[in-house]
Amino acid sequence: MIAPSSVDPRFINVAGIESPGLTAAPAIAKYVVELIKESGLRLQAKRDFNPIRSVVRLRDLDPQAQAELMQKDPAYGQIVCRCEMVSVGEIRDAVRRGATTVDGVKLRTRSGMGRCQGGFCTPKIIRILSEELGLPPEAISKNGPGSELLFGRLRVEEEEARRKEGKLHA
Repeated sequence: MIAPSSVDPRFINVAGIESPGLTAAPAIAKYVVELIKESGLRLQAKRDFNPIRSVVRLRDLDPQAQAELMQKDPAYGQIVCRCEMVSVGEIRDAVRRGATTVDGVKLRTRSGMGRCQGGFCTPKIIRILSEELGLPPEAISKNGPGSELLFGRLRVEEEEARRKEGKLHA
């Protein structure tokens, strides 16, 4: 189904697209643009739009380029996702490009898509998201509000925090 909503013609429903969806996506996008124009919404091209993303993928670089990148920024030498060879630097780049969830990082970097399905890297990704976004780890979600991955702190963490504050003796 590809059609304007009966409630608001500026909202285009694009649903139920199965197997050929990926290969048909460019044609579907062009059709949706025409439907939006027909709805009366004025479209304006962005003058500064750059369709080519310059995304660094450590695993796609030759060893010399990897070494040069790690020399410039050691975060690229800290591997977070061993299965897909994704570094701290790549995850930080993903967050700075707009990722705010674990799935957002996954879609931009492939972290969590390997053999362990995120079993090894997810806690590290949560920590990096927390640091980059300035949020507590409990606020980090899988794919948006309602899918938070952590609920409160572990008792061991609380005791360690109190110990650091001098409120608990070792």
